[in-house]
Amino acid sequence: MGKLEQVTIQEHAPRLKQVRAVEYRASRVELFLRKTVLAALTMLGIGYILVNAPIAFLIGDSALAIPIASQANVSAIAGRILFFMASVIASVLGALFIFGAVKFYERSQTRGVVLFGVLLGSFYLLCLGVGSTLLLSETNFMALMLIVAPVLVAVSAAVHTSPSVRFRVVGSVLGIVGGVVLAYAVFNFRVWGLVFVWDVPFTGPFMSLAVLESVVVILGPVAVCVNSLFDERVGERPLTHVFTLLVALVYGVGALVGSLVLSMNFWNLIWKSPWLGPFLGVSDLVMSTVVFWSASLILMDIGGLLLIVSACLGFVFVAQEFSQL
Repeated sequence: MGKLEQVTIQEHAPRLKQVRAVEYRASRVELFLRKTVLAALTMLGIGYILVNAPIAFLIGDSALAIPIASQANVSAIAGRILFFMASVIASVLGALFIFGAVKFYERSQTRGVVLFGVLLGSFYLLCLGVGSTLLLSETNFMALMLIVAPVLVAVSAAVHTSPSVRFRVVGSVLGIVGGVVLAYAVFNFRVWGLVFVWDVPFTGPFMSLAVLESVVVILGPVAVCVNSLFDERVGERPLTHVFTLLVALVYGVGALVGSLVLSMNFWNLIWKSPWLGPFLGVSDLVMSTVVFWSASLILMDIGGLLLIVSACLGFVFVAQEFSQL
């Protein structure tokens, strides 16, 4: 009986079945898209770091040249210190671009990186807004908008982290309001002209053409709102990608055109510096820093061009997604 029971147990013993894992195979368009996005964000990140380095040096040099002799001079120094802090934060934001690009290429979760980037960008704008009010002799409405807008965006980002769909929608709407206020300030207020009185068409706070940057800061929250409403619906998920690609396309064009125009104006002033212009009689160190600034803008041009290519490839990928629905 013992042998019989043993045989019976062996016959009814469960057999492990080998289950083949389903491997995700990305299309060639998606693979090339990820590589292009990696290259674009990496170039933009390096551009942010290298462009803000000479900006921070020039701001620090100008702050040290102001004597502490009056209340107006103290306000001017404090405003420049905040601008210096903003340049350092922008460099950190550039490093975050590179880190997020690597995470995106590896198909890792990038939501935390994006949230930290939004909060960091809000603090960057807040430094610029408060610094602008200190540099101006009287209260300026545009500088006030540059303070209110990042606060609204930071609050909307915090609310958007809620698992509730309603809270995320409320956060997205609040972000759209903040984006509209910020767009109004960016379009009408050339913030870098307060510390660099050189009569050149400076780019917006995020180093792109001010007109297109004002469009981007509105499209970004709109894309987040659409993502909150439709991302959980598989059939409508490509729609969320369209708005994200629009943001990338507009910002890419703005970064390309804005940086190119600014660098050409810099070289025009540098060429005239021995005879006239704002660089007449400046030290060799300041002139070398301006030359480095103008040369670093080439990285922003390359990054903007790659971002445009990435957006166009993204539209091709979205078209494939729509065709498979």
